[in-house]
Amino acid sequence: MNDPAQAVRAGELAIGKDLLTVLSRIPGTSPLDVMNVRMILEPQAAEAAASQASDAALVQIREAHEIATKMSDRDGFERWDAEFHRRIFASTRNELLTNLDAMIQMIRNQPPWVELKRRSFSPERRSIYCREHEDLLRALEQRDAHGAADAMRVHLDTVSRNLFARRY
Repeated sequence: MNDPAQAVRAGELAIGKDLLTVLSRIPGTSPLDVMNVRMILEPQAAEAAASQASDAALVQIREAHEIATKMSDRDGFERWDAEFHRRIFASTRNELLTNLDAMIQMIRNQPPWVELKRRSFSPERRSIYCREHEDLLRALEQRDAHGAADAMRVHLDTVSRNLFARRY
């Protein structure tokens, strides 16, 4: 292959095939595996958001939190809870991290995860999640990267206990 453009296209095709192979395996990911990955990614995303988020992005994160707090039904709360987390990732201004979150969200919308969330939902737990989101949001607004990461860990630990009866 003497043509550099042809070599680049061939490389792109190989990467595309490899990526499709990986993506085809994702829907079978267990909820516990997803939670383990969330425990790695989300505190780091919160830490990055504390330093990278624009003021406008922080307003959008607060908006998602306030709407979620007003939702008493499971579906409404789940939609705005996911949006709260999505906006934190988006505020990092890191496209790869944002796309990893999008992949995790797709998995979280699969039947095994949806069923776990359905079984574990209660008004009391929703209240706890909202308080933990408020703590996280406060750290983000104060640009406290360490505090944001810690608040996210606390929140995800609560979620894990409620879904799987286990702590991190």
